[in-house]
Amino acid sequence: MRARNVGGFMVVFAVLALLAPRPAAGQGETAGMITELKPGRGRVEVRPAGAPAWTAARPLQALRAGDAVRASADAVAVILLTARRGTVRVDAAASPLTLAAPAAGEGRGQKARALVQAGVGFLAGATRESGQAMLSTRGAARPPVVLSPRNSPVLPDALVFEWNGSRFARYTVRVLAPGGRVVAERAGVTGASWSYPADAPRLQAGARYTFQVVGAAQAPQEAWFEVLDAVGAEAIRADLAALEQELGATAPPNSRAVMRAGVLAQAGLLHDARLAVAAALARDPDEAALHLLLAGLQGRMGLSEQAAEARDEAEFLLTR
Repeated sequence: MRARNVGGFMVVFAVLALLAPRPAAGQGETAGMITELKPGRGRVEVRPAGAPAWTAARPLQALRAGDAVRASADAVAVILLTARRGTVRVDAAASPLTLAAPAAGEGRGQKARALVQAGVGFLAGATRESGQAMLSTRGAARPPVVLSPRNSPVLPDALVFEWNGSRFARYTVRVLAPGGRVVAERAGVTGASWSYPADAPRLQAGARYTFQVVGAAQAPQEAWFEVLDAVGAEAIRADLAALEQELGATAPPNSRAVMRAGVLAQAGLLHDARLAVAAALARDPDEAALHLLLAGLQGRMGLSEQAAEARDEAEFLLTR
């Protein structure tokens, strides 16, 4: 499968126009996004340009020129500014901060700027999709749920399969080629992940494979995945390199992970976007923005229950 050309400006800005919050009259393009938010014992608030009232800030909230952000007590927010202007940290001492529009000539790299704008727009749209809590029933053991990769293309890198199951159970896992031929299989796997063996047959680009995980006395649970071809993978890597250049060397790791996941997800690579968020959460499990982004990604992957859990964790971190 060939990746969408994220550098195609008409597609990028069409996505942005559909997903980004509508600006108020007289406002221009997105000037920044709240990529990190830790309320602590205080509050982080936003006042839209021209509005009289302050409202609670939200993780991954897109901001327009003229919007103001303030923090109280030990609350902290990090705002990623567009047009290669880096990030700014807002705390009580630096409050309030009013966002300025990019000056003429800032962010001259049009492709990189388009990537950031599209990523911001995608993130703002994806995280508005709320996961609804689902009631679970007690009784018989529930079958495992394939988490990733789950019905999406993947980059041709080392592939790790994940599922939601019991840590004490043993599972049989297998990868099936188109037509049902078994490419790789392993029985007695414990835990909730399995790496595709290095000595297994090489997965062919463009072919739709199926991953199955089977618990004891349970029907197989499965999801498909498709490896990008070399041209598509190189295009994505070029976009990520352009994004890194646009963000600059001083962007905080969480903000960098948020934008990387946004670009990957906007290109349809939900598996790789989820990996970026999961790696960031392993470093900082208390960042609400990461949990909210994970909720948005899992909602798009059809994992409603897991999306609701991630959203609940984000809300807990914002209100504890």
